[in-house]
Amino acid sequence: MKRLITLLIFLINAVAFGQQEDTDLYRIRIGLSGGWQFAADPADSGIKEKWFLKDLPDRITLPGTTDLNQKGTFNKDTSTMHLNRVYIYEGAAWYRKKVTVPREFKNKHIELYLERTKSSTVWIDGKIAGGSALLQSPQQFDVTPYLSPGEHYLTIRVDNGLKLTPYGNVHIYSDDTQTNWNGIIGKIFLEASDKTYISDLQVYPDIDKQKIEVRIHIGNYLKGRKVAAELNVKSITAGAGKNLPPLRLNVLADSVIVLNYNMEGNCNLWDEHRQPLYELTAAISHGESRDAKKVNFGMRKFSRKGTQFSINGRVTFLRGKHDACVFPLTGHPPMDTEGWIKVFRIAKSYGINHYRFHSYCPPEAAFTAADQAGIYIQAELPFWGGLNDDTVAAKLKQEGIAMLKNYANHPSFVMFSHGNEIWSGQDKAEKNIRELKQYDSRPLYTLASNVNIGYYPPPASSDFFVGARTSSNGDTVLTHVRLTHAFSDSRQGGLLNTATPSTELRFSYPVSQLKIPVVSHEIGQYQIYPDYEEIKKYTGVLKAWNLEVFRERLKKRGMLDQDKAFQKASGAWAAICYKAEMEAALRTKGFGGFQLLDLQDFPGQGTALVGILDAFMDSKNVVTREEWIKSCSDVVVLAEFSKYCWINTETFRAKIEVANYSDRTIKEDVRWEIRNSAGLILKEGLFTGLNMENEGVKAIGELSYGLGEVRKAEKLTVTILIKGTPYQNSYPVWVYPQPKEPTRKKDIYITNKYDKNVRTRLEKGAKVILFPSGEGVKAHSVPGLFPPEFWNWEMFKNISESLKKPVSPGTLGLLTNPQHPLFKSFPTDIHTNWQWFSIIKAANPLILDSTPASFRPIVQVIDNLQRNHKLGLIFEFKVGKGKLLVCMSPLNKMLEKPEAAQLYKSITDYINTEDFNPDCEISSEEIENMLYL
Repeated sequence: MKRLITLLIFLINAVAFGQQEDTDLYRIRIGLSGGWQFAADPADSGIKEKWFLKDLPDRITLPGTTDLNQKGTFNKDTSTMHLNRVYIYEGAAWYRKKVTVPREFKNKHIELYLERTKSSTVWIDGKIAGGSALLQSPQQFDVTPYLSPGEHYLTIRVDNGLKLTPYGNVHIYSDDTQTNWNGIIGKIFLEASDKTYISDLQVYPDIDKQKIEVRIHIGNYLKGRKVAAELNVKSITAGAGKNLPPLRLNVLADSVIVLNYNMEGNCNLWDEHRQPLYELTAAISHGESRDAKKVNFGMRKFSRKGTQFSINGRVTFLRGKHDACVFPLTGHPPMDTEGWIKVFRIAKSYGINHYRFHSYCPPEAAFTAADQAGIYIQAELPFWGGLNDDTVAAKLKQEGIAMLKNYANHPSFVMFSHGNEIWSGQDKAEKNIRELKQYDSRPLYTLASNVNIGYYPPPASSDFFVGARTSSNGDTVLTHVRLTHAFSDSRQGGLLNTATPSTELRFSYPVSQLKIPVVSHEIGQYQIYPDYEEIKKYTGVLKAWNLEVFRERLKKRGMLDQDKAFQKASGAWAAICYKAEMEAALRTKGFGGFQLLDLQDFPGQGTALVGILDAFMDSKNVVTREEWIKSCSDVVVLAEFSKYCWINTETFRAKIEVANYSDRTIKEDVRWEIRNSAGLILKEGLFTGLNMENEGVKAIGELSYGLGEVRKAEKLTVTILIKGTPYQNSYPVWVYPQPKEPTRKKDIYITNKYDKNVRTRLEKGAKVILFPSGEGVKAHSVPGLFPPEFWNWEMFKNISESLKKPVSPGTLGLLTNPQHPLFKSFPTDIHTNWQWFSIIKAANPLILDSTPASFRPIVQVIDNLQRNHKLGLIFEFKVGKGKLLVCMSPLNKMLEKPEAAQLYKSITDYINTEDFNPDCEISSEEIENMLYL
């Protein structure tokens, strides 16, 4: 009773002084949040000058960073490589606070807890009390010898100098992502417990035996004595708690006490669909000495099942996204559960069930939120590059052990990677992985994500493989497990830019080469043009000065009024390409999953705006959520057909499959229909008597439709849906008449070269269609690129040039007006779609920067935001008394392609009408300069 009264008096006093942050049973905490003394130490003279003995001249608020407190150098750099910090500080910084230790701390074990910071050193009353280099886990210091009841001065030196973090450009501190902040974020407190205390508490679920193994690590354990141990488990489902029967035992004290708790009858399994959780409180006592610790856990078994993953024995498919810690308002990750719940709920609403944290590990709050949301997490050590140093490898192992100790109880923590793209020293990484696996077998392990850009085969220690390709002797699309690459990594960027579009692409061969699950690495990376209105949203520590530079470049080109149209068109096309990427993965039997790069923008490494969501995870409105999840969900309906462009003498055929990774068998009928552009159903059908178990991809039938009744060029829509469910999908198909040479009036002249003959004809009032030859206009054009630019043009241009490899054309797709009379007999959207493939691939879009600012091509090619050329695929001018239409794709030489022949016909039909009346007039000399000089 005396102990309880004393504790209550302390709590009242602590709250009155604003010090009490949190309490655990038998433990007392003093919160250290609030005002601290502060001094920057750019010259690194503080230790020599003994700043740990002095008051510091400035003030700062913790938890927080120097950026948030506006400390450091005001940034004048407008780098376009990433978002820009307003205040920059790198180096040592000092934080000092007077702390009053209550008498209840006497004869206690006392720890200082810093939830997340950089390399630190701690002094108490001028005496060094410890240091830590942990980046991804809490730094905890035993300060028992230094703190007695009364007043003390706590001084912490935090150094965010990159020399202390020799891990490469990793996302735990890079300015490309969360920034290399200095400070302390999250929880900061002093905690007192009894001298014999629980130092660690780990839970190992066994769903097969319906039990948990609990390992209670004891500090200053009472050797040779018996202690009373108690386990209390609370079941938490949908926020409601239920206490399970306690377990009480007298056991012999040891450094680790292992207890088993029977969950039979209360073993509710955790997965992406349902998130029952449990709270375990472990307590120990001996006489007057007692302590308790609390952790959350879930009952689940995430494992390998052949070349796929399974959750609780059921095959699952990872629909993942990459996370680079992009939080522009704070420059660091949320340290509260609510912040991460918001992030995960948005991602899950887009069908995401998996997060890969690129070369960093999120804080505790992220795991807690993922537990509640049903997200499978892959966390990584902070490494990217060549691991050639034993000291660095040893530091990484320490980081890994700390990660497992702090986060592995969470059911969401299912996968562990040694880092990103390790290109040398793989033996050191493998040694670490083997030792970490021996230390804690709960997550699955891999050597790293995309080791040596996929060429390095997985060693025996890897439970799964993450890569852009499986190993081979050289670049071949046969081993690719994603549709696009940088030009520096694969010829012409891979499959999407080289293979005739179809829905038959899959990754069966690379899957057949490995016996473990394969996850495709950083798929997509399709750049989307920005809407510069987004700049207004950057009201925190990071400013979008990079976007301001790009906006100014666009303004100088006279196209600032088009930024929203560029975003809409490039974004719609990027979303279509993402659909192809995700469906190719889902269509592959035995495939493990994919990791997008990204659902949201990555505003670093050259500014890579590759998301359908912006950096704030707000929609860009380039694709609806409903459209996106047709291809990114636990059930996806798939149609497989050989091409998108058909002739009306053919019969359209498609195989129908369903990828079922839900938690139930699907027995509902599957309905299909084909509609024309007016919405009329041309043909429909039904697949009945189905039994689609939740075990992967299953073929359910084939549909066919004779195209003879389609008399004119038409875009059809094929829709397949599972009746009575939200699952459906749709595909465009273009049908054209038999290709033939188009008819034209006598006054129309068609040529491949702008010469004296053409000039004379134009001067006399002729109508001319010009298809300039590719070689002739090479200096003033860019090659045709079908998918949007990979990642960003500027960064990979430099990489390609350094490797003496071709540079990508760098474009983002088409912008056009479907209502323009030129397209009267060529159905199109405002953006690129699959029917443009052969036309674009044969094209050389012309640089039209010299044209008047108001001039717009009929078919404009959207350039990347770094370069901002005005590019034309089809455009027209008045020249003298004549009229000139220029098409930078040689349609007149591609009549075997029905889509090219139809566009050629549509152009010719347009020129035959009075609608052909260009409003921009230029001279023959200007045309010649534009084309050839």
